[in-house]
Amino acid sequence: MMARNQAGTKGYLLGLGLLAAATLLIVSGTVAGDHSEDWRMVSPLGAEAPADIAEPVFRANQVTIFVDGDVRRATVLGSTVAAALEEAGVKLGEVDRVTPALDAPLEDQTEITIARVTTEEAVVYKRLGFREVRRPSASANRGVTRVLQPGREGRQAQHFAVVLEDGVEVARTLVRTEVLQPQVDRIVEYGTMGTLSRGGNTLRYSRVIYVTATAYTSGKESTGKSPGHPQYGITFSGLPVQVGHIAVDRSIIPLLSRVYIEGLCEVSRAFSGQYLATDTGSAIRGNRIDIYFESLPEALRFGRRRMRLFLLER
Repeated sequence: MMARNQAGTKGYLLGLGLLAAATLLIVSGTVAGDHSEDWRMVSPLGAEAPADIAEPVFRANQVTIFVDGDVRRATVLGSTVAAALEEAGVKLGEVDRVTPALDAPLEDQTEITIARVTTEEAVVYKRLGFREVRRPSASANRGVTRVLQPGREGRQAQHFAVVLEDGVEVARTLVRTEVLQPQVDRIVEYGTMGTLSRGGNTLRYSRVIYVTATAYTSGKESTGKSPGHPQYGITFSGLPVQVGHIAVDRSIIPLLSRVYIEGLCEVSRAFSGQYLATDTGSAIRGNRIDIYFESLPEALRFGRRRMRLFLLER
């Protein structure tokens, strides 16, 4: 009985050797046929396999591999994409992209695509434009400009991480920005002082405002105060009111500012001249002024006029 078992075992091992030889022929492509085949191990000469050795089944699959611009075809025995690539001798980089996934089960006629993934640094240089900063100067005449500081463009380097698949860029990420040369602002000074020649005098002004001018008196009809009132005839500035004074909105024209008012019509031109801003009024808001008149008839005759006001330098 022992001799029979030994003979069976030897026959079974001989069958394994024959199977290995057949497998080599299949993997090298010498086995014809486009479809997978099952290869079952059997004992030669009718010998029975020992009961403690399972009878294996091998399946050969044909795969097409697209890699590095080439198309490779191979017959493999592995059951996953990873095993098929290993059998076909295809080496993978750490970040190469494989489709289907490496752990995907293998089927006959599977097409495997490998994209070689590389990362490189790219540097993009950019110009940095400069701003123009304008500064008013009350000591320079209006219309006069002076460059205090010339402008200069800057230079910037942007560093990107670029991802390539088979040499083609598929993604780009900004890693850092480096200022190689900072930009310098251009600073320009411009004059705000104007000159006005009237009556042989040259007046310097800083601003021109178009205003609506009305008239008022010291009487009750304008101020609500009558003679005998302690504040009768006293302006908001504390000065006694007189011809040549005006009421203003202090947010537009500072109190005690000297101004030159120029009429824009035949009536208002008669009242052109220098005035002092001494007073305020509840109805005087924005670009509106009140010109003081000594009598109510004069005030009524003036009415409401459009005038041009020059804010004079102090």
